[in-house]
Amino acid sequence: MKKKLLLHALLVCVLFTNSIAALAGNMSEGQRSKSAEKYFITKQYDKAAPLFAQLVSSNPKNYKYNYYYGICLLIVGKDKNEALPYLETAMENPKSPEDIYYYYGRACHLTYKFNESLKSFVEFKNIIGTKSSPRWSIPQYIEMVNNAKHILDTTKLETIQEKSEALASDFYSKYTFKQSNGKLLSMPDQIISASNSDKEERPTIFLSANGRVMYFSAKTDATASRDIFRVEKDLDNNWGEPKRIEASLNSTQDELFPTCNSDGRILYFSSRGHNTTGGFDLFKAYYNTVTKTWSNPENMGSPYNSPDDDFCFVASTVDQVAYFTSQRETAPGTVTVYKVPYSNTEELPIAINGKFNCIGQADLKEIQITITREGDTNVVANLTTDKVSGAYAVELPGPGTYNFKVEAPGYLAHSEDVRFGEFSDRIYVQDIFLSKSINGMEDVAISNRRLTEAGLVGDDLTANFDENGNVSGGITEADIAAMKMAGIDPAVIAAKAAESAMRNSTAMKNDGINVTLTGNVVFKVQIGAFNKSKREKVQACLEKKADKSMMTSYDDTTWLRFFVGLETNYSSAKNLKFTLKKAGFEDAFVVAFKDDKPIKLQNAILRKK
Repeated sequence: MKKKLLLHALLVCVLFTNSIAALAGNMSEGQRSKSAEKYFITKQYDKAAPLFAQLVSSNPKNYKYNYYYGICLLIVGKDKNEALPYLETAMENPKSPEDIYYYYGRACHLTYKFNESLKSFVEFKNIIGTKSSPRWSIPQYIEMVNNAKHILDTTKLETIQEKSEALASDFYSKYTFKQSNGKLLSMPDQIISASNSDKEERPTIFLSANGRVMYFSAKTDATASRDIFRVEKDLDNNWGEPKRIEASLNSTQDELFPTCNSDGRILYFSSRGHNTTGGFDLFKAYYNTVTKTWSNPENMGSPYNSPDDDFCFVASTVDQVAYFTSQRETAPGTVTVYKVPYSNTEELPIAINGKFNCIGQADLKEIQITITREGDTNVVANLTTDKVSGAYAVELPGPGTYNFKVEAPGYLAHSEDVRFGEFSDRIYVQDIFLSKSINGMEDVAISNRRLTEAGLVGDDLTANFDENGNVSGGITEADIAAMKMAGIDPAVIAAKAAESAMRNSTAMKNDGINVTLTGNVVFKVQIGAFNKSKREKVQACLEKKADKSMMTSYDDTTWLRFFVGLETNYSSAKNLKFTLKKAGFEDAFVVAFKDDKPIKLQNAILRKK
């Protein structure tokens, strides 16, 4: 053991910088000890470590040198195992400070020696007393160590395929996918320093692969910590306002780096709360699109979690790999990015957001829908549509064929079989059309649109008919089938639909504002602008980052501007701006574009007279 201690101490000395080594070489032992303790007291552990390494090599039994050097290695060393022999040597001497039991407990915790860790923490608690132990977070550490004993499994570390070290400020550049389950927007230092954002609070937003759900973390008064917010698009493809997710997921501790699966229903996040095994752990939870509630957070266990900080899980269903980042094998300022195999084994329900339309009787919205599964007589769902909008939401157990029985007042009961295939994203937008032809024949047609990882199948989500056959929205094959059943000429309806779309695009009313879309006008949210002297450096930085696909830019020879979003609705752009500002992009504001060129916002927005 003595030989091992001496060899390790000498190796640390050799690896340190020449300037520190030269300075230390000219010191007496007393000077070296005084300088080392000064660095230690001021928490400059990286400077204290080589000095204590030299002192330990000359005095291997000195409890004070072992005490200080072991703590330095625990704080700034990559391998926490290296701290253990020095802390153990210090513990053998009764003159060592009583907090040696705390540091030894931390070292054992971080190196998976859980029983030894618990014993040391309990001993320290007995020494300082129950009243003082919360100041050292001893009750929390004891709970985390007990969690780790039951949750962590070191044999699963063998599933890690690759690992690479990265700077803590740019770890996401190591996540290389052909097609991930979402995109992370996290600004490089140049953009952060050019804004009013707090440099320590790096703005980060995660967008699901289908482009319809965003998550971010922000400080809130409710918990006096960072909580997770969810933002989603409505059925008109417009962003809503960000909403803080329920308290069962947002603990009193920080929740960071929320990400999700391709359709946004499985949330992955890091938290110091819940049943963490140490520091930040990775958790996941499921969002029910009908009840708008979350399942209890589940600790993801090994290999994703460790007694140290673990965060930012992102997967790819296409590539069948996932990445996550951890502090477990690195010194402060750097992290390790791990690559593991991933398969989408989570059986998500089929989620349906629907709308009922009665052709020829537009005011009929409230009907009864009974759903059964092929080969099963049990009712899967029995629901009533909204009496004003005709909307409904339901979750079905999984892929398969389901029978939809539609019962409307004044009409016969109608049934239709609908097949839902095996897709990784299982969110559908559904239209049910009930019609009565001129000769009195009744029928029902059901149209399903699946939200894919590439976006929507079709540009529109719903089609609305009135008693005169007027339509707003796109026309699908199911729409045409419904029109034919009603005895309406599809060619005539298509012409009316185009006319209706023109009227709608001329004056869309949002929050008392008429948004004029004369020509190809869209709204984006600007998040950064750089002058000629800086833009090339910023552009080069962004090109190296995996998140650049979320942004667009505009170069007018003087300024290089970066934007997020491509909204046809001003209200949607305002909500997107609000989301970005709440997530940390303090300088975000809406910009209007016409034919890919910026125009004055007031020229695109005309206030109601």
